[in-house]
Amino acid sequence: MAESTAERLDALQRMIEQGKAVPMSASCMINRSEALGLVTAVRAALTEELDAARQAAEASPPVLERAKQEAADVVRAAQQQAEQLVESSAVLQAAQRRAEQVEQQAAAEADALRREADVYVDGRIAAMEAGLQKTLSQIQTMRARLASRSGLDDDAATS
Repeated sequence: MAESTAERLDALQRMIEQGKAVPMSASCMINRSEALGLVTAVRAALTEELDAARQAAEASPPVLERAKQEAADVVRAAQQQAEQLVESSAVLQAAQRRAEQVEQQAAAEADALRREADVYVDGRIAAMEAGLQKTLSQIQTMRARLASRSGLDDDAATS
């Protein structure tokens, strides 16, 4: 419709531009019936276009409402996503706290195992030390008997 209105206005402009000039004036001579026909056609086309524009304007409130609803939906979705991010952040923090607790517990258990192993090793070394001391004592006793029987101490003193 807009194209036909523009075409009709262009035709009216050409008619006026091509009209026969009246000498000694700014007026021109055009065909009255053609000009009035174009003006009537333009008026009818404009009326149709205005009616269509009014209908579109009247239909706009539902479109605007729909757009507002869509905007509200987008905002709600964004808020939900933000809440989920915050919750996941809280979950992450809780997981990190739990991991720290597990790490501390594992370190404590490792220390306990290390102490237990040290106590065991110390007990074994102490038993070995007691055995060696007993053996050393027996060796000293045997040497002393041997020395007293054979007089080895006297020989060692004279040499």
